[in-house]
Amino acid sequence: MTPTQALVLFIAGILAGGLNALAGGGGFITLPALIWSGAPPILANTGGTIAVWPGLLAALFAFRRNLQGHKHPLRLYMAMAVVGSSIGASLLLYTTNSFFMALLPWLLLFATVLFVTGQRITDKLMALRGGDEPFPRPVAWCLLFLIAIYGGYFGGGMGIMTLAVLTLIGMRDIHEMNALKSLLVVVINGVCVAIFIATGKVEWARCLVMTVGCVIGGYSAGNLSQKVDPVWLRRFIALVAMAMTVYFFLRAYA
Repeated sequence: MTPTQALVLFIAGILAGGLNALAGGGGFITLPALIWSGAPPILANTGGTIAVWPGLLAALFAFRRNLQGHKHPLRLYMAMAVVGSSIGASLLLYTTNSFFMALLPWLLLFATVLFVTGQRITDKLMALRGGDEPFPRPVAWCLLFLIAIYGGYFGGGMGIMTLAVLTLIGMRDIHEMNALKSLLVVVINGVCVAIFIATGKVEWARCLVMTVGCVIGGYSAGNLSQKVDPVWLRRFIALVAMAMTVYFFLRAYA
């Protein structure tokens, strides 16, 4: 890793940490930056997961009061998150770099579409649900389990999908939903971090440089949250996501 690459990774970490704290979508920056720096695709994915995890913990701490007195089966949700993410992370470790690079544009496309349309999907589900539950809870629980597998393998758009499924379960309070989403994402990524470290699938130099940037960005974003229009921020992230998707499609297939 050259000094220039280290500087770019540090700046990318600051941007990713800030975006995750304000609106999400930091993964659209961490993964391409790590691949650009020379990290193999699989290690870029694992490194990005580890780099953003401290910021996710901080977000969960901020939402801790909204989890108190929770009526939903938290132990069941956490068990599904642990098992599902273990499966997803194991699948990633058995994936070759060439296959992951061929699959990456489609994963980015899926995550981009979710990021752009996720809020509208959630709002429509909440409007359609009314006072009823359109999905039986076991079906929604299966969806949460599949999200955990996806989160262990890649994770882009995982938070948006989780919010949508929590709507199907019957939750209405957005703060309570964000708190539970944060808990599940921290558990899913925490399991992945443990597996990736235990199996040695981490390039520590790149990962630590980006982690420091993510912590600084996430902390600094708290002071900007009241000054930045979230609508324009989400539009910026959407543009970055679309640009990265096009770039990796061209890289893989052109």
